Amino acid sequence: MREKGVFETLPNQVEDEIIRCYFEHVHFFMPVVDAASFLDGYATSRHELSPLLLWSMRLAAANFASSDLLSRAGYSSRRAMKTAMYERAKCLYDFDRGTDKLILIQSVILMGFWYTDPQDHTGAWYWIGIAISLCQNLGLHRDPRSNIRGPGPSESYVRHARRVWWTCFVRDRWVSLAKGRPMRIHHEDCDVPMPVASDILLDLEQVPSELRHKFLPLDYEALAPVWVRLVQVSGVLGDILRAHYRATGPRPSLETIDNLTEQLERCALRGQVPESSGDCLRIYAEQVELFYQATVTVLYRPYVLGGTAALPGTAPPSWHKTTLGKARAGASSTNNILEKLIELDAIRYLKPMIITAMVPAMQVHLFDYKSIEPLINGLAGNRLQLCMLVLAKLRETYWSAGVMYRLFERAQRIIQESKHSTLRAVPALSQTPADARTEPENEPVSMSQAQLQNHDKVPLLDTNSADWPLTSIPMNTGSLWDDPLGFDTVDELLGPGFGLPDDAFQGLFPSIGISAQLGPVLLSQNDVPQSAWLG
Repeated sequence: MREKGVFETLPNQVEDEIIRCYFEHVHFFMPVVDAASFLDGYATSRHELSPLLLWSMRLAAANFASSDLLSRAGYSSRRAMKTAMYERAKCLYDFDRGTDKLILIQSVILMGFWYTDPQDHTGAWYWIGIAISLCQNLGLHRDPRSNIRGPGPSESYVRHARRVWWTCFVRDRWVSLAKGRPMRIHHEDCDVPMPVASDILLDLEQVPSELRHKFLPLDYEALAPVWVRLVQVSGVLGDILRAHYRATGPRPSLETIDNLTEQLERCALRGQVPESSGDCLRIYAEQVELFYQATVTVLYRPYVLGGTAALPGTAPPSWHKTTLGKARAGASSTNNILEKLIELDAIRYLKPMIITAMVPAMQVHLFDYKSIEPLINGLAGNRLQLCMLVLAKLRETYWSAGVMYRLFERAQRIIQESKHSTLRAVPALSQTPADARTEPENEPVSMSQAQLQNHDKVPLLDTNSADWPLTSIPMNTGSLWDDPLGFDTVDELLGPGFGLPDDAFQGLFPSIGISAQLGPVLLSQNDVPQSAWLG
């Protein structure tokens, strides 16, 4: 462990800045640390803090550290800092130095900010699975008041345990969506009450004012309800995933969709964040709104991407158009939020789960990009480019952003080539060769409506909606991943249940190494065991 550097310390000013960075950019997104007891121990007896928890917190904070902080900490890059932090935390975990089970849970949740390479079994899915199992082992999924036989735990512990459990709940929902895998937490197995803002605030009120001013964001009181909203939105997302993507059972009815719509509406933002609010609050609020709009899009995505065959049997003829409009509205709102975050210069502060939240909107934009209508096509192309711009920035920190960037870049290229081929073939369909030769070159080529299908009803490319069952998550890795730039259809990317499994990465980046095709992430094969990181 000494060779790994697990007992090393950082300069006081650097350590203070990392802890401040953690509480500003991580804590109110994943409030798993008991801020009062941690900051008290940090200020008075730092050597007694759990080194496993401390290295895990440093790892999570490294995603948001400034270039100056990286340099002062002695690291040449963010990747180097994250690698060092993770290896030390993982070493302590492997040697089972986390004796306190709750501290162990906190640590493995934070270690989910790391992803190594396609051959490594760890990553967000792995770590959140361990965290959930440990939580259930401790009984954190149950209300402690439901089976009290003695004095019971303190109120402080109950609030802390509730925050840890619901953080696992949020991660479970979004990682399942990203990976296309079943959720591990089910409502019927749990009775722990939903969190409230006071679960965070009462803990923070115990922090001395000097430490609050030094380490906590100014708007910390307003940030607590933002996290509660994220939990609520994630709860609806879980219900949507169970309704649409379970392995067995009937397809969701119109009544089910209406109920899910009502649940989402109850999670809608009530009023706008004041312009006078600090940047930290505005950045958090906009990110949670991104998750909300992603959930709206996920609700209607199967009925847009799956075509008319995916609609419930009792749906009226106009229902497909209605779902398309709602999915487009959610995707458009996603772009509006990204624009606000760009104006705030906040893209570098986005959490890794934001990449998952962007994918449903990008799927809708890509669907519209296939349209034969110039205005729909052009608008969708512009919206896609904004999302690609954000992904290009995020791939400097998160490897998964580079993966999604390449997939959507390739899909757009395929659609462009398909359209060009179609346009070149149109004169032969509607005109005689002589007519085609005499047509003035400056006149646009016209297409018969009988020859081309309406985009709002059926996807334009050669796709088959029967291949997109609502009750499964298809992923034919053979056709998509055999050649990293060789797949010739966008069907997989536009599948309603699209997910990116870990074993897909090796096919996307042959020989495991990651090349300059990822843009800013320039790595050699020697770097790979520490490089293919999701964050």
